[in-house]
Amino acid sequence: GVEVKVNPSSDRLQLLSPFAAWEGTDLKGLKLLIKAKGKCTTDHISMAGPWLRFRGHLDNISDNTLTGATNFFNEKTDSVKNQLTGQYGPVPATQRAYKAAGIGSIVVGDQNYGEGSSREHAAMQPRHLGIRAILVKSFARIHETNLKKQGMLALTFANEADYDKIREDDTIDFADLTAFAPDKQLTLVLNHSDGSKESIKVNHTYNAGQIGWFKAGSALNLMAKTIAAAKKAATAKKAKPAKKAKPAKKAKKAKPAKKAKKVKKVVRKAAKKTARKVTRKVA
Repeated sequence: GVEVKVNPSSDRLQLLSPFAAWEGTDLKGLKLLIKAKGKCTTDHISMAGPWLRFRGHLDNISDNTLTGATNFFNEKTDSVKNQLTGQYGPVPATQRAYKAAGIGSIVVGDQNYGEGSSREHAAMQPRHLGIRAILVKSFARIHETNLKKQGMLALTFANEADYDKIREDDTIDFADLTAFAPDKQLTLVLNHSDGSKESIKVNHTYNAGQIGWFKAGSALNLMAKTIAAAKKAATAKKAKPAKKAKPAKKAKKAKPAKKAKKVKKVVRKAAKKTARKVTRKVA
């Protein structure tokens, strides 16, 4: 195979590692990272301009993630509450703190979330930083598909008014992700800081194959897994020794049919009977 070598000190190129597969359990304790207000395009999610020089370095370009989105709770961009410290700070830094603590998060958005250019990094960056789900009123179609390909949960409110139920200090649980299936709603539990809880229903457009992407960690992960399994099966087939041909069985001698024996016996009797008659006439 071909080995690609990249200078580990490069700030513009970085080798990618596969995203982790789904744990197979309901996701619990997700922190609200940001509740975006109004328009949130792919440029709000992953800004262009000077950041484009980091397109080949996912970790570095992730430092612009959602920095252009407006926080519903303070009307500011790139300023969200860190639930671990209670302090406000940049969106990427806050999310990195959650990731370092082993805590997943969720992003909430408004209408037509992810409109604009079909920027793959707008899906890859949140995935890389440990954001597990994007819950919005509606998606721009291409961005929704890009999120699916990266193994993320792209969800919409079954009731758009539930957007207003999301509070700044919410911790969110999935109640039935283990039953994830096409055309079946999911249930989220909103755990508010005052101790109260609310359950809401969310929709999705995943088909069986796309659910496979989510479970594998990404579409590329599933593709690699399928190719590896096919190669393993082909190798095993080649390595299996061919079966030795069994020696041919000797042909059995054909036994005279019972019917033929009976006919011969009748013929003999008739011949003897005729011979006696001829002998008597001669005598």
